[in-house]
Amino acid sequence: MLIWSSLLVALSLSMDNFAVTIAAGCAEHCRLRVRTVLGVSFAFALAHFVMFSAGWVCGAQLGKHIDRFDHWIAFAVLAFIGGRMIKGAFEPVQAEAEPAVCRLNTPKTILALAVATSLDALLAGVGLSFTPAPFWLMTGALAACVLITSCCGFWLGAQLGRRFGKIMEALGGAALVFIGLKLLLEGLGIW
Repeated sequence: MLIWSSLLVALSLSMDNFAVTIAAGCAEHCRLRVRTVLGVSFAFALAHFVMFSAGWVCGAQLGKHIDRFDHWIAFAVLAFIGGRMIKGAFEPVQAEAEPAVCRLNTPKTILALAVATSLDALLAGVGLSFTPAPFWLMTGALAACVLITSCCGFWLGAQLGRRFGKIMEALGGAALVFIGLKLLLEGLGIW
């Protein structure tokens, strides 16, 4: 039973990054490379591993402090990136210039998304540190789920982006804004 519950927790914590990678796959569908997919997926998995581990180690002390503002950080990052994707979807593509869409081609963008999608792993680590769940089982399951769901999200997003183009790019950006808003409302106790 412990393995199943670990997998369910890991899968639920990887849903935000799954949605983000679907949106990124829609935006990057023409230039999506295996190297990019694996690099970003690994960065997301590493961020979840680090955040979960930090939450586990620091326990309730860190949870009290980060809980006050984690939802604001996640909202700001996701709304900004999602807004740029929506804006870029409606801008005309120039032949020689790069579209203004927020692409996953800079370490700063990848880091911001990795941190924004892994903040809930920090709090989950705090909460689960008080349970008898084994640390390595939880972190291993989390890293594996994030890696797999990120790769699948990129693939699905690229397929949707190729088929539906700018519409999926705009919807992907709207999804990021919605996820950020949902995290903010959850953090404020409204949702």
